[in-house]
Amino acid sequence: MRTLLLSCVAIAMVCGPALACRGTTEFPEVEAHLVMADLSEADRAAYAEQLQEGIALHEQGHELDSQEVRQQSLEILDDLKVKLGM
Repeated sequence: MRTLLLSCVAIAMVCGPALACRGTTEFPEVEAHLVMADLSEADRAAYAEQLQEGIALHEQGHELDSQEVRQQSLEILDDLKVKLGM
């Protein structure tokens, strides 16, 4: 039982920072919304490009442990959410 508890704590400590980042859940939500949104093909393509840029920055921010890079990705995310009416 003790081993199980220690394993759970260790997993939570490793996964906690990534799970606490709102980009981890919100980027997939915006991506799903974009697929279903009633948009022109030009707008859909432009938003998809911005989304991919934001996702790439988000992943890079976690790899580099850079709050600044993650913040840039979240600004892209927030901009897209406004454009999509989320």
